[in-house]
Amino acid sequence: MKFRDPKSIIVISLYALINAAVIFIGLKDVPTSLVERKNAAPIAPEYTRVENLEYFNIKESLPVLSLKAEEMKSLGEERADFLSPFGIYHYSDKKKSLKYQANEAFYQKSEGSLKLIGDVKLADEMGEYEGIELTYFLQKDFIQGVGGVRFDGVDPQTQDKFFIVADKIEAYPKKQISEFAGSVNGKLTPKKKFQTPMTFRSEYLRLTKNQSLAELWGGVRIDRGNYLITGGNAELFFQNYNKSLKYFVLNDDVKVTETLRTPEGVVERRSFSESLEGFGSDKKMVLSGAPRVEQGKDIIKGYRITIRENAELIEVDDAMSDVQVKRKKN
Repeated sequence: MKFRDPKSIIVISLYALINAAVIFIGLKDVPTSLVERKNAAPIAPEYTRVENLEYFNIKESLPVLSLKAEEMKSLGEERADFLSPFGIYHYSDKKKSLKYQANEAFYQKSEGSLKLIGDVKLADEMGEYEGIELTYFLQKDFIQGVGGVRFDGVDPQTQDKFFIVADKIEAYPKKQISEFAGSVNGKLTPKKKFQTPMTFRSEYLRLTKNQSLAELWGGVRIDRGNYLITGGNAELFFQNYNKSLKYFVLNDDVKVTETLRTPEGVVERRSFSESLEGFGSDKKMVLSGAPRVEQGKDIIKGYRITIRENAELIEVDDAMSDVQVKRKKN
């Protein structure tokens, strides 16, 4: 019997061990590789990119949404992103429409929303909305804006103009309802030039245009001519602005500060009450709920007190007489 050289045996043994190790490692790595492939992130979806496009969403052979943009990136039929978009959305009654433009737009067909970002403008028969970010939910006829909004509108009954600024807005254009919240500031400019403009401030404002009504809550402040009126809440009736009916009502800790010009000079008159009603053509304000009026050292109290605009005459109902605030003689 012949024996191999010991060196050859060692080489063959090492070679066998190496092959066994390679096979073992290879078999061991197969499951790990499969797991890694299984857990690997899915391949990112591919967008379709189009430049200088015109986009239409058709429903029942009629355009619902039309849009032009410098660029569009779409993912199937569910999502589309637009650069510098502007277009028109047609309401279901086909009589009214909403125009819009922005720096960017994101259209989600599944939820029926069009988000507009950057120098946003939305305009319809109710007025024009401006803001940093506005989202319009098409099927719900609902606009939601954050980051500061502005609204320019005209009252359909009186044609008076109003301008409103707030932190955010929720609006229903077809219902002609807009709700503003957070540092609300506004101005009413009557159509007739001889009428005095009115500015107002509050934390919350609800504007109902088909009723020519604005409702304010929280730190209400109204500036009108030489009058400053404050209270907890208020209602402004634009439709009756120049009629004998009431055109504004305030409640909850009402205060009226008035500047009067008298032969002795300019004086300040302050009035306090729980409620106040302002009337149009009669140019008067009626205070009720423990009202009192202070002018200099004079204090007048009564069940109901009527203040005439730009006049020193004060009417006190419970005394059944007029009270004239006397001026000191030189």
